[in-house]
Amino acid sequence: MPDIIYTGRGLAPDIPSEGGKAMSRLSDFIMKAEEIKYNAFKETQDWFVKSQDVDPVMFLTTANQIAQDKLLKSYNEESSAILKASGNNLSTEDRAKIIAGKNVLLAEQQKMQSDMEQAILEKGIIDKDQGVNYDPVEWYQEKWQPYIESGKYNKTPLRLRARPVEDFIKTKITGAGAYEEPDPDNPWRLRVMGASRKDVAPRIADVIFSNEAVKRHAIEEWNTRTPEEKEIFFDQNNDSIVTEEERKSGDVLTKSLDNPIIKAYVDKHWGNLVETKFVNKPKPPRAGATFNWNLGISSGNNRNNEFAIQDNVSAYGTTFGKLMNLGRVSFTSDPQTIEEYTDLPTGKKIKLGEATRIEVVSYSPDRDLIVAKVVDDVRGKLRSGTIIGLSGESYKDLLRSKPFGIDRDSLLKQYGQSTTYRIPPLLKKPEKSGVVWAIPKSIPTK
Repeated sequence: MPDIIYTGRGLAPDIPSEGGKAMSRLSDFIMKAEEIKYNAFKETQDWFVKSQDVDPVMFLTTANQIAQDKLLKSYNEESSAILKASGNNLSTEDRAKIIAGKNVLLAEQQKMQSDMEQAILEKGIIDKDQGVNYDPVEWYQEKWQPYIESGKYNKTPLRLRARPVEDFIKTKITGAGAYEEPDPDNPWRLRVMGASRKDVAPRIADVIFSNEAVKRHAIEEWNTRTPEEKEIFFDQNNDSIVTEEERKSGDVLTKSLDNPIIKAYVDKHWGNLVETKFVNKPKPPRAGATFNWNLGISSGNNRNNEFAIQDNVSAYGTTFGKLMNLGRVSFTSDPQTIEEYTDLPTGKKIKLGEATRIEVVSYSPDRDLIVAKVVDDVRGKLRSGTIIGLSGESYKDLLRSKPFGIDRDSLLKQYGQSTTYRIPPLLKKPEKSGVVWAIPKSIPTK
């Protein structure tokens, strides 16, 4: 009878020993895979932590500190989101995105640091300069204060403060011919200047365009002038007509002696750059016994010989063969109506048509010109202080009146001029229609 507690033990076949080895190899493989996976995770974590290592910079401005904090926070948040989305397994593309974000952050830091270094450098320059070459108030208002408020520094070069040309031309300029004029404060003296305006103008222009401080001074002086004061410098070809193109030339500084800004600057400063001295003019003996104000002014009764006359005088940009010093006689309370005047440097006649307050300075009998100084600006057409020429023919009554008592006809005859004119024969009108002939009223006889 069989044993009822028999379990069947020993009936199953034996498992080969190779099966145990296979299980061991599978376990090793799984462990190796986990190890690789862990190492990859750890390498990703190490790389990510390293990518987040950005040293903050200490900045002068609160604005830069706040901007840096925002950049750091934004970079950390964006790179963490990339890591999370990758399941802690950053691809090459993911890493490139994180690196690009870090480079943006570093570039912004470097830019802010560069601004700070430039600001500190220029502050040192301003402190050492003590206002000689740079305006500390201007620098503070235009560069330092905006930097402190915004964290962004204006890196344009420091602007030299405006300085006059006299600061840079220390030696008096001499020219080919002396500039000579009657002394307005003493009718018996000549004021002799070591050079003329034409001699000095190119030197001033050269300094303006080689020295930023003087260039700025010229522009700032021009900008302070009224439209009326600017008007007289616009006429570049001296035709007494200011075109729109000529007016626009005053908007920009160009290296040309005809440029209005240059002309105005030369006009104001040239006299300071030349040596000035005064020469006494001998006063001729007075022929007082032969003159009587109660008689009419004539060749036999005049004051012609009472005024000193100089030969070959270079003055006011022109040359006179004879120049009679009339002193400084003011007609400010009796403005003279000037229909036309002569621009002495060019010799051109310019229409005016205005009552003008003048001071009579001298008379040239060889050119039949009265030299006068304008006392007040004339509606933007003439600037105060301008020296002009007036026709002796048109103002002969002025010469005959007090205090002059000059007989112009006698002087003209004495110095080769003639007041005799002849009327030319009438010209026949051409048969061709549409042609207008200009017939002169009179011509001087030679």
